[in-house]
Amino acid sequence: MVIAVILGLLLSQAAPALVSAATLCGIAGGAFFAGKRAFQAGLYHGALVGVGYVVLEGIGLVPTLFQPLEGGIAESISIIAADALLLGLAALFGWIASPSARPSSSSETGKGR
Repeated sequence: MVIAVILGLLLSQAAPALVSAATLCGIAGGAFFAGKRAFQAGLYHGALVGVGYVVLEGIGLVPTLFQPLEGGIAESISIIAADALLLGLAALFGWIASPSARPSSSSETGKGR
């Protein structure tokens, strides 16, 4: 999450596509690291990274993933879709990195080598 915040702040004046790419890379990297550090429940820890970013986004400390559309309902839908995309991406990368996501041997041989 810290990576996403730093990249987002540094590139906030750049083109919106760069800000979105930096945000997605930072969230994916942070969620991957969180899932890697978690012995179990990598999906949960990855999703927590996404939740943290969404909270900071709601406070206004970090940029949004996409620029909100004009209008009440369209703006609400675009914000919800962007936040759902962030949470899904974070959960996916946390799950991918989790050690428990890898298949293990049913005989448990090879452990402790």
